[in-house]
Amino acid sequence: MSFLAQTILPYILLYKYTALFVITFLAALAIPIPAGTLLVASAAFASQGYFNIVVLIIVVTIANMAGDNLSFWLARIYGKKLLYRVGFLKKILTSRNFILIEKRINKRPGFIIFITRFEVIATLTTNLICGMGNVRYRKFLLFEAMGAFADTFFYAMVGYLFGDSWQAVNDLIGNFSIVFFLAIALGVALFWKKIINNLAKEEIKTR
Repeated sequence: MSFLAQTILPYILLYKYTALFVITFLAALAIPIPAGTLLVASAAFASQGYFNIVVLIIVVTIANMAGDNLSFWLARIYGKKLLYRVGFLKKILTSRNFILIEKRINKRPGFIIFITRFEVIATLTTNLICGMGNVRYRKFLLFEAMGAFADTFFYAMVGYLFGDSWQAVNDLIGNFSIVFFLAIALGVALFWKKIINNLAKEEIKTR
């Protein structure tokens, strides 16, 4: 377990669901808190009766949704007006690739909103693009809720089912963390590249 997780875990054990909500909410805004590890640990304690696993899943899901919805509405209200004032961000927002990605998400947002819930940076990026774009809030909320629940349920079940062995499992994951995160980064990059290439082809066909 990381030093930061070890530092935060006692607060979760002391303040329980309130601490879980606050930590998960902040992590949903891309603040570097190991929320996944802490959720696995909390679920392991739930297997010993310290938490109610159902309440835990509900609290963490709502916290994730609260963070994601805040980033969505900040992007919708302030969005490009604020970001355009930052030089390098303006270049990104007006780039061809960003415009193609925005079009793809606006056209069929459901799957992308759902699948990006499993990776923090991808989640925040999608939230901002949906907020700045033309994605209807009801559609965003539906797939956001489904994805947030699936993500929370997965990590909670890992901790709950492994119980006393959760830390060994977490340490095992930690030993391969570099490879794991490189694989995620590569997968996300290939995913977006495929979308960009497909949109570019569609754009050429419609000319």
